[in-house]
Amino acid sequence: MHRKIFAVGDSHSRRCFENHPVIADSRVLVGHNKMDGKTAYNLERHEKKLLRILEPLREKELIFCFGEVDIRIHIKYKYEQTGIPVKELLENTAERYTAYVSRLRQQGYKIHVFNVIPTGEYRGEAAEKWKNGLSYPFTATHAERTQYTEMLNAMYQRYCDERGIPFINIYSYLVDATGCRKQELVFDFAHLDKQCADLVLEHYKF
Repeated sequence: MHRKIFAVGDSHSRRCFENHPVIADSRVLVGHNKMDGKTAYNLERHEKKLLRILEPLREKELIFCFGEVDIRIHIKYKYEQTGIPVKELLENTAERYTAYVSRLRQQGYKIHVFNVIPTGEYRGEAAEKWKNGLSYPFTATHAERTQYTEMLNAMYQRYCDERGIPFINIYSYLVDATGCRKQELVFDFAHLDKQCADLVLEHYKF
């Protein structure tokens, strides 16, 4: 495998990096993405699946792409179910996720944490079909999800700095002046396209 950088994570690790000449998504080794829909908060629960992907990539640079699923569904849902403040839920997510990443790095995996991508609009026929298949209610507004994303990214930055984890923060290059996704980067109602990989290489050094 000639590529030295691999993206591992939820569906955004595929769409942001697929078919790129320098950065590969992990499907090139495992055939499909086994981490679709997995949250940053509960990543350690899926360690068995994760390690099957990571072990062949032990000598590679790894971009971990998790957190958008937490923002999209679970944060607002947990707040409504438990009354725990959103800020506390986000803080718990950042702390738990980066603690697990830190342990994996201590085992020798060269993990770089990728910022949570800007939230999608979730409008249109494909988005409605997706919503109808959810087990959880989809209640967070676009403005709420944007706020949660910016807060979680700031927390990722802080915990990564504290724990010596490289943090790839190109968020400002993915949004326009209003804080929404740049339209030229949009793949569909949820995802950005592989231009993200070019932006990572332009603004981050491995």
